[in-house]
Amino acid sequence: MKYNKILEKIKTNETAVGLNLAINSPHLIEFFGSLGFDWVFIDCEHGSMTDSEAENMIRAAELYGMAPVVRVPGNEPHIILKMLDAGAKGIVVPHIDNVEDAIKARDAAKYPPLGKRGSNYGTGRNNNYGTLINDTQDYYEFANKNTILFALIESKESVENIDDILEVEGIDATWLGPSDMALSMGLPGKDHVKEHLDLVVNKTIERKKIAAATHSGTDQFDEYEHFHSLGARVLSITSLSLLKDSALDWQKKIRQIK
Repeated sequence: MKYNKILEKIKTNETAVGLNLAINSPHLIEFFGSLGFDWVFIDCEHGSMTDSEAENMIRAAELYGMAPVVRVPGNEPHIILKMLDAGAKGIVVPHIDNVEDAIKARDAAKYPPLGKRGSNYGTGRNNNYGTLINDTQDYYEFANKNTILFALIESKESVENIDDILEVEGIDATWLGPSDMALSMGLPGKDHVKEHLDLVVNKTIERKKIAAATHSGTDQFDEYEHFHSLGARVLSITSLSLLKDSALDWQKKIRQIK
């Protein structure tokens, strides 16, 4: 099992720079990998990817040493297991609203004695099909430490229960979901949830866990700087927004040529 580049960056207090991709495109992952991105968020909740397509995107990330992180469509053990067996180095589980949700996700993502993840040792690409590993117990311990389990905090209930969620051993990180959080609080937009987002990041850092944040525009550096100042070191941007902003800027300049 290869080392997780996100964890390598965090150990030296560097920022792990990633991008979010909700369309099936191994080529785009290879392209961004060649540009030096550290990790990729493969979105299987809002995206239309099949299991096989997600696995091929994981392969593409591995070619460039990127850490593949998969957002699964739900907090279901069989779904989480498939993506981990396919080689995901991180799992983002949506709708972690309470401690019961957190324990369910932890049990699915971590091997015993920490969790209840089933073993495919010797038959899965996540462990090199059993080659290069001499001690299975060492592998299980390494996999537990090297696999980042993100709890997606995206509701009023999850904010209210953030202390209990972070108390669950095996929940390694939080991921912010500002849009859904705003909806759960009865209002569109994101401005009124800023204090709740800050609370989640602050609580996460206090527990010495990993805080992640993502934004959808290239002009939101103030937001990145803000969360970085709070201690978030896993930051990403939506890949299509990155391409869109660059494309629109180029098109505007070309059309202004006289």
